Amino acid sequence: MGTRQRLRATVVGALSMGLFLGGAVIVTPNASADTPATTIPVSPADTIAPTTPPATTPPVTTPPPTTTPPTTKPPVVKPPIVTCKRPAIPGNVKPYPRFFRETTKPGMRDGGVFAINHVREAQYRLSWGKYYRGKINGRYDVATTYAVKRFQAKNCLKVTGVLDRGSWAILIQKTIRNKSAIPKACRAKGWNSCYDRSARQDLLYRDGVLWNAWMVRGGMKSAKTRTGTYTVRARYTSKISSIYGVRMYYFMPHSGGQGQHGSGFMIDPFVGHSHGCINMYIKDSKVLFNLTKGKKLRVTVYGRWA
Repeated sequence: MGTRQRLRATVVGALSMGLFLGGAVIVTPNASADTPATTIPVSPADTIAPTTPPATTPPVTTPPPTTTPPTTKPPVVKPPIVTCKRPAIPGNVKPYPRFFRETTKPGMRDGGVFAINHVREAQYRLSWGKYYRGKINGRYDVATTYAVKRFQAKNCLKVTGVLDRGSWAILIQKTIRNKSAIPKACRAKGWNSCYDRSARQDLLYRDGVLWNAWMVRGGMKSAKTRTGTYTVRARYTSKISSIYGVRMYYFMPHSGGQGQHGSGFMIDPFVGHSHGCINMYIKDSKVLFNLTKGKKLRVTVYGRWA
């Protein structure tokens, strides 16, 4: 076989395979061996590569949004606005203002009957108001001073630790005892002195208005102060008892030999008794005597004996 024939055979073989050097070959039927084959070039882009199925990506599952409950803030509770209302202090009326006491200061003490500074009274009244828990000893000590300051702060008063006239007036009014037992006769027109035997207190009313209150003591069990309503029938700045031979200061009798007067023996009103009269501190009996001087004074004695 010559060279020409070998070449033709090679081409025919390649055509039968359908491939020739990366090009597409179109074979015309009935083409003779002498007719050259037509080759159509094909670009790489037109070449159909084996198809690879795309990778399947699993669907992304988005979790449902988390619902956060709304935060409820607790309501803000504002403290109440406390308005300190200063109590009314009685005016200075002559000869003595209502609820009169002389100023009592730290360091003072109750001495003898002529040196009573109302320290025991202050301690009693402060204890009734639950400001003082110390001993009733008649000494204006640190504990008493602290109790006075607590009382003043609680009642919108200037906190000084000193019981001045204004502080005394409020303290006395705040510590009146057995109010529900006070007889109506005490609030009658005019001046009325009302002694409560159970509370050991004497209340002075003027035309139905409470004017003052004092700590007092009455007769012993064998000589009780008689209950009832009486009228003072005499007045003595000083008188010696015809029965007991003792001096009675600012004595005002109202029932037989019984009456009200300053005692030369009483230091603590809750200790001991009298022989039937209403015993007062000498200073207090002077105030009562001068307030009602020249005026009609009725005396009402009530309450169980104590």
